[in-house]
Amino acid sequence: MDNFFHYLSEESQAENWGVHVPTCGYQHIYPGDTYPLEGHPETHDFDEETGRVLPGCYLIYIPTGKGLLETKSKQWEVNPGDLMVLAPGEWHNYKPSETTGWEEYWIGIRGEFLSNKMLQDLLPDKTSYVKHMGYQEELIFLFNQSLTLVKQNSSGFKKILAGIVVQLVAYVASYETKKVETREEGLSQQTIDYILQNLTQEIDFKKLASEHHLSYNRFRTIFKNETGVSLQQYLIHERLENAKRLIINTDLSLKEIAFKTGFNSLFYFSKVFKNKMGYSPGQSRRK
Repeated sequence: MDNFFHYLSEESQAENWGVHVPTCGYQHIYPGDTYPLEGHPETHDFDEETGRVLPGCYLIYIPTGKGLLETKSKQWEVNPGDLMVLAPGEWHNYKPSETTGWEEYWIGIRGEFLSNKMLQDLLPDKTSYVKHMGYQEELIFLFNQSLTLVKQNSSGFKKILAGIVVQLVAYVASYETKKVETREEGLSQQTIDYILQNLTQEIDFKKLASEHHLSYNRFRTIFKNETGVSLQQYLIHERLENAKRLIINTDLSLKEIAFKTGFNSLFYFSKVFKNKMGYSPGQSRRK
């Protein structure tokens, strides 16, 4: 199973400091997969033709892959590092690209909290939109925390979950996108987006350099000067981060994760993972 999602009852909202989380989850949609996946309740299910309307606000973060978001007034391209912010009661429809798929974290927010100033900052125009956040470890950490809490289902977890919601909303509302200033910065960001869109596919960097009308040596020199790492190092790092998310949020075997994240064998995956992370994939899952 390449996903985990949970739907919570709406009982005892008053005990949760005015915040109710109807659902949170994680999905990895691979190229060509049917979307949305089965298993969601009727209140949240939808298809490409009809879309849906939800009563709460929803945050949907896309670490890798790409796709589209549509409302009645606008359509957005959704790229790696984008966050979809869905306004309460607004019709919407979204889906990953069939050629790339995407990774998807989400959390729903309802309750008295919706009328607070903090959420007004999140939805200044009271309508859905896409915000480019880039790859944010803090954002992924907060989403993973929320999933861990609902999995454990321990006493008082809804109050802790309410605190995570406040952190998420504050983080998103206060984040300002950095402007790209030079051609080299723009090229490096386009390359990063391409890697994250096609993370599970074979990537031909020489072909990519040619498409940018650059020699391969010049292309990789620009990337390393801007990012501090080589193209291959960056690719391996992002595949390992992808693997970590699958280890944490799914029940796939380590062998399955190795092949799904672009490694040729479990042995090589485990060796690279431990060398880069300082602990083995198995230790990561036990944590």
